[in-house]
Amino acid sequence: MSETRTSQPRISLAGALVRELSFLLAPIVFAGIAAVAGVIMLVALLVPSAVSHVPFEVPLALLEASHFISSIVGTALLILSLGIRQRLHAAWLMTVGAFILLAGLSLIAGRDVSLAVGLSIAAAGLVMSRGAFYRRGSLSRIGLSPQPLIVLALLLAGIAWLGFFAYRNVAYRNELWWTFALDADVSRFLRALVVIIVTAVLFLFWRLLQPPARVPLPRRTPELEAKIAAVVASPETPQPDAALAWLPDKRFVFSDDGRAFAMYGVRGRSWIFMGPPMGPEDAVRSLAFTLKRKADQARVNLVFYAVPTAFLPVALDLGLVARKIGETAIVPLQDFSLEGPARAKLRHAVNRLKREGGRFEVLPVGSFSQYASELKRVSDAWLAHHAGREKAFTLGWFDPDYLDRYPIASVWHGDTLWAFANVWRSGDGKALSIDLMRVSPDAPPATMDTLFAELALWGRAQGAETLDLGMAPLSGLAAEREANALARIGNFIYSHGEEMYGFDGLRRYKEKFLPRWEPLYICGPARLNLAFALADVALLTSGGLRGLLKRPSQP
Repeated sequence: MSETRTSQPRISLAGALVRELSFLLAPIVFAGIAAVAGVIMLVALLVPSAVSHVPFEVPLALLEASHFISSIVGTALLILSLGIRQRLHAAWLMTVGAFILLAGLSLIAGRDVSLAVGLSIAAAGLVMSRGAFYRRGSLSRIGLSPQPLIVLALLLAGIAWLGFFAYRNVAYRNELWWTFALDADVSRFLRALVVIIVTAVLFLFWRLLQPPARVPLPRRTPELEAKIAAVVASPETPQPDAALAWLPDKRFVFSDDGRAFAMYGVRGRSWIFMGPPMGPEDAVRSLAFTLKRKADQARVNLVFYAVPTAFLPVALDLGLVARKIGETAIVPLQDFSLEGPARAKLRHAVNRLKREGGRFEVLPVGSFSQYASELKRVSDAWLAHHAGREKAFTLGWFDPDYLDRYPIASVWHGDTLWAFANVWRSGDGKALSIDLMRVSPDAPPATMDTLFAELALWGRAQGAETLDLGMAPLSGLAAEREANALARIGNFIYSHGEEMYGFDGLRRYKEKFLPRWEPLYICGPARLNLAFALADVALLTSGGLRGLLKRPSQP
């Protein structure tokens, strides 16, 4: 009795281990089997004397037809091996069919018994591993990269060379293309070679012309806005940048329990998520794995932009790689003060602006319409002065409905607005962040210093613990020779791109508030060059290549 009890867990453990190994290894093993089977089949078609023959003849018409079909299916098997490696269910289904079809055709066209038996066994094994091929979608979702394409080209070139070598003693004649006979192997080789090349080229062109999976922007229904509001305003949500969800350029994935969401944009074959999922920590982790599953099924790249260090363990568990893209300035508010020598410059700026008649005011939520004309005047003047255009995706823009949802920090001179910035606040009330900033070109130089300093004091009085002044792009990247290429290129741009963007000047400006600098990262799959993902983010933010290349005027 005791032996039975102890053996049962062992059997269960062994079964679980076998299932797990099957799930992990089946795509690799059967992709290799499919590729090898395709090569062997094509070799058998092109050089039939190299394989063993069955002891019977077949009608000429059936031989030619099976030879033609086998050439197409054998080439398709090489292509399907890419989909098998990527766990595509459609590739799995078609590969099973290809194995079974080629097993029968190999007896006719290749006349090889051992190949037919091997293909039948491979088909049975593939059927038993069905659970490992869970990704839905057509063959247009097969991911193509230079390495497998080069290998495929080399395989086809090698097979062609083998055929020409086998028939090197046969003098070429135009009549060979139109010769049909049971012993006309060289003619069938020439025709099959053309079929193989045409099949491969047609698939390549068809695949490259397929548009990426499109995810339409959601309609802003009351139901959707209620789901967004439930997360953004929840005391469990510590991320102030969840406020970006109110802008209409975002797509969403919600957790099953509705406690978290992730917002993203689509660029090419990448889903680029703005920050980590928004919500409590446990829901964030669960939702992140849901995002990975959805991205796998859609055959797109999963990219997280501007995520903090706390999200890196989840990203690594997802199999993503991370690269630092800059640092954000976090001002602690518990002991923030304008007193002391460290903040003397800020204190002087605030006092100077007050002497010039300036005053700081936080416009409450819902008051946009009351001050709309002044806010728009300053915003339009700022954009015109910088020859700029509104950004998107990673930042808010001048949208009345959006700006009406949050407080607006402002600096006035009488009834004239000098500057403003809308202020995000996290659902738990502990974190503030500045988003859209606008200052009138004719405002005094100390205006923005005063706005940020007074906002920090206001936030402390409101019980907030931190104020995020925003990211300094490319700041803090490694410059050592051993650093990754993205870090070294970013550091070079940071050091030498002052005229174009003012990277170092932006960091120096924020330093006067004595922030702690926290790194931000971009995370994506190892197969994706994250420099290209970063460029996609820039295109999403700038509204395309034209907006990205438009250079602001110098003040």
